[in-house]
Amino acid sequence: MIHQSQRRYHRFKTGKTNKEWHADFVNNIFTSREEYKRYIREFEEGETARLWDEGLRQLRQLFDDDASYGVDIEYAKDYYAIVREMEPATVVETGVCNGISTLAILIAIKENKSGTLYSIDYPLRADESLDEFRSETFDGYGGAAIPSNKDPGWIIPEEIRSNWELIIGKSQRELPKIVSEINSFDIFIHDSEHSHPCMMFEFELAFEWINKEGVIVADDISWNTAFSTFTDVRDPAFGYISNNIGYIQMKD
Repeated sequence: MIHQSQRRYHRFKTGKTNKEWHADFVNNIFTSREEYKRYIREFEEGETARLWDEGLRQLRQLFDDDASYGVDIEYAKDYYAIVREMEPATVVETGVCNGISTLAILIAIKENKSGTLYSIDYPLRADESLDEFRSETFDGYGGAAIPSNKDPGWIIPEEIRSNWELIIGKSQRELPKIVSEINSFDIFIHDSEHSHPCMMFEFELAFEWINKEGVIVADDISWNTAFSTFTDVRDPAFGYISNNIGYIQMKD
């Protein structure tokens, strides 16, 4: 069941295990658990699995551990499954980094044979000063970086880039421009600056512009109380993919 009660942040922290949260997510988003499993098998073993495998191969040539990728590779598979299930016309994503979640979304769009992904990224490169980057974003920034000679989403192969538009800049500046141009979208994914003000800004904008029956996904919600504050105030139907990833379902 999607939680509607008060004291959500406390319940999120202490109420369930990751396995239990994920089971609720599958039950809420997908027609059946079997369908969800079919999407995961498709992702891991289907015709486009080579695109994912090649992306991981490139990353592993440069990084020693998966934590450097920018998003947990297991949960990127869930992003794929969500996009396959919903068959969105438009997806908006903030935060790209090396492109793990972006790759999963674009592979799903390829399988759907329709859809466009708009991504916003304000990248930290490996040769840049973290202190200087924090002065331009927020003091608590501690996310992943991309190689100094690469662009955001550099692992995305050319064959699936035709359904992708990448915008470089801060989401606080670029997101209002995008939503005013595309008018509405079906899925919104937050994974950019995880400061409380930025997350609240993105949640509010997405909440106002997303289509009915759409889904908002937020990564790294444990960094602060923005997700719990937003769901307390707006009172949407919501749940958790894990103890660090939340989602909101838009309902009539």
